[in-house]
Amino acid sequence: MENHSIFQAFFGTAGIFVYWALYVATAFACAYYVYQDSIKQNRLPLKIHPYWWAAIALIGGVFAVLAYWVMQHSTLAKNSD
Repeated sequence: MENHSIFQAFFGTAGIFVYWALYVATAFACAYYVYQDSIKQNRLPLKIHPYWWAAIALIGGVFAVLAYWVMQHSTLAKNSD
């Protein structure tokens, strides 16, 4: 039987909690950014409403924001001007 110190037990549990708290906070921040930015734009990438882009960013996190940025702001995006 292994004896674990209180230090190991606390930081093991706290580490998991901190990881998920940062993940959720980052996902909400990404969703908020994408929603606010898509409202400001005149065109919608793939004709997807800002609410749906926020939901996609909430689920996909940083990778969804990267996809949104490539479609909306990068030099690869089509300019309809």
